[in-house]
Amino acid sequence: MGNKSSKGYDVELKHCPPNPIKKHVCIIGGGSSALILMKELLSLGHTVECFERLPRIGGVYVKSYQNTILTTSSLMTAWSDFSDGQEKDPKFWTAEEYLVYLEAFAKKYDLYKYINFLHDVRTVRKCNISGKWIVTVKGGYGCKDIERCEDVPADPDAPCVTKTFDAVCVCAGTHNYSSLPNFPGQERFKGELVHSEHYHKPEDYAGKRVLIIGGGESGSDITNEISKFAAKTAVVIRGLHGHIIPRIQGNGRVTDLNTNRCRYSNPFIFGDAIGYVNQIAKKFVANFLDDKDLKNVLKKISDLNMHQKTSAFSKTGCKNEGFVTAMVTRGTELHRDSFELFENKVVFADGSEFECDAIVACTGFRNVFPFFDEYHPEIAYAGMNPRTHFKQSIYIEYPTEVAFFGFARPAFGSVPPTVEMQSRLFSLVLNGELELPSKETMRFIASEDQKNWETRFGYDARRVKGLVDFQIYCDGIAKTIGVFPPLSKLFFEKPNIWWKIMFGPFTVHQYRLVGPYANPKRAEEVYDRHPIGDFLESAITASFLLTAKVLSVLGFERFTPNDF
Repeated sequence: MGNKSSKGYDVELKHCPPNPIKKHVCIIGGGSSALILMKELLSLGHTVECFERLPRIGGVYVKSYQNTILTTSSLMTAWSDFSDGQEKDPKFWTAEEYLVYLEAFAKKYDLYKYINFLHDVRTVRKCNISGKWIVTVKGGYGCKDIERCEDVPADPDAPCVTKTFDAVCVCAGTHNYSSLPNFPGQERFKGELVHSEHYHKPEDYAGKRVLIIGGGESGSDITNEISKFAAKTAVVIRGLHGHIIPRIQGNGRVTDLNTNRCRYSNPFIFGDAIGYVNQIAKKFVANFLDDKDLKNVLKKISDLNMHQKTSAFSKTGCKNEGFVTAMVTRGTELHRDSFELFENKVVFADGSEFECDAIVACTGFRNVFPFFDEYHPEIAYAGMNPRTHFKQSIYIEYPTEVAFFGFARPAFGSVPPTVEMQSRLFSLVLNGELELPSKETMRFIASEDQKNWETRFGYDARRVKGLVDFQIYCDGIAKTIGVFPPLSKLFFEKPNIWWKIMFGPFTVHQYRLVGPYANPKRAEEVYDRHPIGDFLESAITASFLLTAKVLSVLGFERFTPNDF
């Protein structure tokens, strides 16, 4: 069945000769998940047809607010088979820069001809006679007031068309249906209240008193940019904020260079201790910075993280420091209480008040799949909780026919590389090269994985259903398909590659070194350009990792490192 560990179940599937019969696959959505999936399926000889409601590829990054900047660096976000050539000097792409990357990828792999833009998938049903999937789509969808594309009028006379497929892949994304609670006293509030989905630019709030609800990554960025124009700002975080990591370090390097295998190979039991020691070290180093504001921001981040006693091992991440910058440099208020709205103010449980003219609610989104509702509500329901799927991707009732992509959400790390691993897994399954376990076994593995994530991340894992540890999740799929990097062999035969894998940013190039459809030459070329993490942070995490290894050798199993 597999090997149970403190990080769930590792299972390696049986490899088989490729099936000469190729499949025709429906792909719903035209964002980054759809692109990498199409590339993987097409490379194995399958045919695809993609349906996208927008007139441009890119999904959420076409719609997001004006000043969107990704929270993972270009190196961490890129796919293993497509490089921007700038690995030595990674940066944080703007939404438009990332769209340029995606468009170049689509052109390189000739994907545009498979995409039907301005098409809405209405229904999906399985034919009981043929076993095929019948998909009804309607063109002429149209779009209006979308940030990065021109308005296109809808065509109400466009016909509905029915198409037949062997498999259906859902790449519709997690940001299509906003979640906006009804706040206490909301009916009394006379100001403007919008979900972040409808937020566009900070200038719209010039001179206003603005409350931002939610301290996630969007909430943090939006707080920071609104605070530059508003008369006064406050942010309310109900509960603990995400573990805060700034995009850029004091030395000007991107911070996720330290999201590496050395750090996350440490056992979970060491996680919070590693986090605490690192925060002390960062706070100490910040004292030597010349930039007073940056010094104070970095010290405040350490204080906030240490106060709530969380780490990157046990808490979802907030991979930008926006709301902290707003607090330190522009006096933004931070509130942690429940609250009630009145005509022109918010009253918090501790009795404090904030007078406000506008509220931006950064309260997240729901996973909703209306195209399954009519004929397969059970699939729509299962899609709401990715934990019920095998490796949070493959729908267990129809494991070679239905899968979801992009719904596993790394606490730290990037979504597109996790989708690449999901896509490689499903493509090999569809191609007959991997034999899945029985449905009963897959349900058991999914259940054990869910227990692990909920133990690791607690409340966050129950709130964010797809929350995973980036390394453990990707390594799990890598072992399943037989592409896990041979670390011991690399240590002796190619120590430079081993060094970059262990102490450089965690990228999926390591899964192209061996196994099915490996491309070691390309992977090694990229690793030659890889920077490595900071010396101090690497030294701290390495010392914990070596300690864990010694303790595990002495028989203390709970200190066993993750694949080290």
